[in-house]
Amino acid sequence: MNREPQIEYPLRRQDIYAAVILIVLALFVIVESWRMPREFLGFPGYAGPGIVTGLLGLGLLGMAVTLLVRACRRPGAGVAISRTDIRSYLANPPTRRFGLVLLLCVAYLLSLGRGIPYYITTGAYLLVTMAVFRAASWWVIALVSGLAATVLAVVFNKIFLVPLP
Repeated sequence: MNREPQIEYPLRRQDIYAAVILIVLALFVIVESWRMPREFLGFPGYAGPGIVTGLLGLGLLGMAVTLLVRACRRPGAGVAISRTDIRSYLANPPTRRFGLVLLLCVAYLLSLGRGIPYYITTGAYLLVTMAVFRAASWWVIALVSGLAATVLAVVFNKIFLVPLP
């Protein structure tokens, strides 16, 4: 039986690293969903507040393990990373944009619940993010960020009755 040569998969290394990160995240979600308090409200185990989160964590774990197995079976780049790979990755403009978005998201998350009202924090985050990436003209950015923050606050506080930080 002739076997055709397999084509090298260029994203093998990235798939392996992404799968490992997703496995760690899925295990964290599963453990934290199991630790959610359900005895205070008298919920049975199958109806507690962490059941949907735990099922989502299990689904993520299954998909991450599948990604890892598929990536390990494919031919392609090795798992080791050289210094030149790191330098070229950090010099890449999309990588820098990703780092900036990550920094903005972390700053936004850390600013929530610190005494600043939700609509101000969210409006400022949207304003800065859209301004940094030049999403539109300044007045459109200001309008969109103000309206989005206000609508989100009103919908969650008045309609869904979910208190926001």
